[in-house]
Amino acid sequence: PHNKTKNYILKEGIPVPFLVELGVMTKEGKIHNQKYDKFRQINRFLEFVDDILPEILKPILDEDKVQKRPLEITDFGCGKSYLTFAMYYYLHEKRGLDVQMIGLDLKEDVIRKCNETAEKYHYDNLHFEVGDVNGYQTDEPVDMVVTLHACDTATDYALYKAVHWNAKVILSVPCCQHEVNSQIKCEQMEGILEYGLIKERMSALITDALRARLLEANGYDTQILEFIDMEHTPKNLLIRAVKRSGMLTQSK
Repeated sequence: PHNKTKNYILKEGIPVPFLVELGVMTKEGKIHNQKYDKFRQINRFLEFVDDILPEILKPILDEDKVQKRPLEITDFGCGKSYLTFAMYYYLHEKRGLDVQMIGLDLKEDVIRKCNETAEKYHYDNLHFEVGDVNGYQTDEPVDMVVTLHACDTATDYALYKAVHWNAKVILSVPCCQHEVNSQIKCEQMEGILEYGLIKERMSALITDALRARLLEANGYDTQILEFIDMEHTPKNLLIRAVKRSGMLTQSK
């Protein structure tokens, strides 16, 4: 009874084209042994997306529950785009939603490969661009902003963009927070902060708490959740923010 199979959204034994392409699955749908952590991470992230999907869809459905426009999603720092492809596949292929997605990263070779993969599997509304988070602009409405392991202040630029665009949902897994670490001082805690690893982890937690409070101040109901078990990755905190109804941020 303790060995029940996990009921994943993307199931082992059922081949998923992009997972085969990215080396997570075999053509028969078996997970490569060294990719089980990635497989779990992908499914855990899709659980978060599925959980907040009703909130994302509220503004774009008419009274008959028909989409008035595509669901617009921007993924900052998409990297090899395991999770970007997973979102698109789940929302468009599995849920039948009209989705427009943009993945942004600085590495030209990675972006080229991602666009080739999207084209190969006819993911027509999934596009990847080379660019910096801080310099990215769009005239389209943005319903959800995703930022996964964007290093240091790149996470903050992404959160700022999301707030500026009045994105309905923000999902952010921060990484490498250095700003507080270089500035933190507390006389009462000097004996603790002299240990580099402790200082680093405390600084990261403080940074994420400040981010969450700033999102709250800008009209978002915000939670800090465990993204994936610590045994799989130490970068396991996810900031989930959902815009409160009727709350709009004034563009500045």
